[in-house]
Amino acid sequence: MKISLYRLMVPAAMLITPAINAQEAISVSMGEVDTVQDGTPDFMSDEEPERRHGEVPAMFRDDSMLDENRSNQELGINVYTAPSITKIFNQLDNLPAIPEEYVLRNHPEKLPTHAGALALEMGYLLADGFIAVRSGHMNDIKPIAMELTRYGNALGVGNQMNSHSACLLEYAEKGQLDEFKRALSSTQSDVNAELTSLRDPDLSHLIALGGWVRALESAAAALNERFDAGKATAIFYPEAPEYFSEILEGLAPRTARRIHAQQMIDKLKEIAEVMALNEGEQPTAEKVQQLLVKVGQLSTLTVGSGYEH
Repeated sequence: MKISLYRLMVPAAMLITPAINAQEAISVSMGEVDTVQDGTPDFMSDEEPERRHGEVPAMFRDDSMLDENRSNQELGINVYTAPSITKIFNQLDNLPAIPEEYVLRNHPEKLPTHAGALALEMGYLLADGFIAVRSGHMNDIKPIAMELTRYGNALGVGNQMNSHSACLLEYAEKGQLDEFKRALSSTQSDVNAELTSLRDPDLSHLIALGGWVRALESAAAALNERFDAGKATAIFYPEAPEYFSEILEGLAPRTARRIHAQQMIDKLKEIAEVMALNEGEQPTAEKVQQLLVKVGQLSTLTVGSGYEH
C-alpha cells in the first residue's frame, strides 16, 4: 500500500469534507450500542471466523461503510479495509466516566509536514470531539471543530468540512450525543470517499488508527479509575492492535519512517499481548493499568512527544 503524500497536500479545501460527511453515508443508528444483555460486546457473542490478514476485525466492521457507487472496493476501501470510527468510539459507551485529565488534550500548534501524521492527528481530533461531548464539555467542541477544518484543509479534503462543523457544533450545544456520533461517522465516510478518489486509501487507515488509540487510552483510563471486569472485556480485543500492525506494515517505506511505524508496530504487539486472555479468563485491574501505560506510550509515538492530557 502506498500513500501519495503530495496529492494529499492539495489546497486547503478538502480535509474536513470527508471527516464530517462520512456520517451521511453511513446509515447506522449511533444510539445503538453493540452489546448484549450481559454487557459483552455483540461482536464477541458468537464464535467469529478467523480474520484474514489485513481484514478489519469484526469489532470495527460496518457494512454501511461500503459504497459501491464510488467503487471503493476497486480502490481498496471497503468493509474489510476501512474500520468504522463509529464502531471504534462505541467501545466507550458502557464504560465508566473518563477522568477529566483524559477528556481534553493540547493540540499541536504547528501542522505536521506530511500526510501520514496529519491523518493520525485527524483521527485523534475526531475522538477528541466524541470524548468531549460524551463528558459534557460542550464548550470545547468549537476549537476541536476548527482544528478539524485546519487539518482537513491541509490533507486536501476540506470542502465539505465547514458545513459539517456547523452540525457538530449544533449537536454539541444541544447535548445530542447520538446525533453528534452520526455526524462524526458521516465525516469519516466523506473523508474516505475523498481519499479514495485521490487513490490514497492508506490515510483512511491512519485516521482510524489515530481515533482508536485515543479512544482506547480514554477507555483504559476510565477503567483504571473505576475497574469493572465485565465492562473491561470490551477493550481486551487483541485483533484490533494486530490489524493496525498489519496496516502499518503495508505503508510505503518513506511514510513508515516518518511516522515511526516500526516503533508503533512494536508497541501494538505489546498491547496485543496484554489484551490476550486465556479461555475463561477475565481482565484484571493490573492488566488494565498495564494497558493504560502502553497505550500512553503509543500515543506519544502516534502524535508526538508534545502529547499531553
